[in-house]
Amino acid sequence: MARLFSYDSKTAQVLSRIWDLLVLNFLFLLGSLPVITFGASAIAVYSVVLKILEDRDTGIVREYLRAFRANLKQGLVLSVITIACIAAILADFFLFENSSGNPFIFLVLGFLSLAMFHVHFFYVFALAARYHNSVFRHLANSRDIFSRFIVKSLICTAIVGFEVWLFFFYDWLLLFVGAFIAPVLIIGTKSAFALRIFRTIEAESGMAAAKQDTGLGKADGAGDEEGDEA
Repeated sequence: MARLFSYDSKTAQVLSRIWDLLVLNFLFLLGSLPVITFGASAIAVYSVVLKILEDRDTGIVREYLRAFRANLKQGLVLSVITIACIAAILADFFLFENSSGNPFIFLVLGFLSLAMFHVHFFYVFALAARYHNSVFRHLANSRDIFSRFIVKSLICTAIVGFEVWLFFFYDWLLLFVGAFIAPVLIIGTKSAFALRIFRTIEAESGMAAAKQDTGLGKADGAGDEEGDEA
C-alpha cells in the first residue's frame, strides 16, 4: 500500500496531475473574475497546459503567474475584442428575434459573424501562449491554421462542443463538476490539437530544429519563437 502511494508510483503521479489541473482551473476562474482579464488568464492557462503536454512544466502556480504577467497587455486587448465580437453576434440574433418581420439578413449576419469569430479565435490564445506576435497577426494565423487544418479543427470543435454540452447542459450534477474541471479540460483538448499542428508547422519552417540547436525556450511565458507566422 505504501508503494502504491509513493511519489514515484503511477497512482501518485496521476493524482498529482489531477490536482495540478484542479489548481489550474481555479487560477483560470480567479484570473477571469474581472472579465477584462479573461484573455490574459486564458493565455496563461494555455501556456501552462502546452508545457505540461511537452513535459517541461516547472510548477503550475509559478508558471501561470509568470505567463499572466507577461501576457497581460495582449490579453487585455484580446478580452476587449472578444467581448465586442460576442456583443455584435448577440446583437444580430437579438435584432432577428425582435425586429418586425424577423429580417432574415440579421440571422445570416449572426451565423456569418459566429463562423468568423470561431475561426479567428479558435487557436488565438494558444498562439499567443507560444509565439511572439501582434494580436492581429495571431488572429490571422488562427484563421489560416483553421482553414489549412480544417479536418482536425472541425474534429476538435466537435469534441469541445461535446464537452460543453456534457458539463453545462446535460445534467445539473455534471454542471457542478464542470465548474471545477471543464474550462481546463476544454483548454487541454484544444491545446493537444494545437500542439500537434504547431509542431507540424515548426518542422516545415525549421523552427523545431532551430529551437533544439539553440536551446531556445519560452521567455517569461510570453512565447517560444519569434516571427510573424506560427
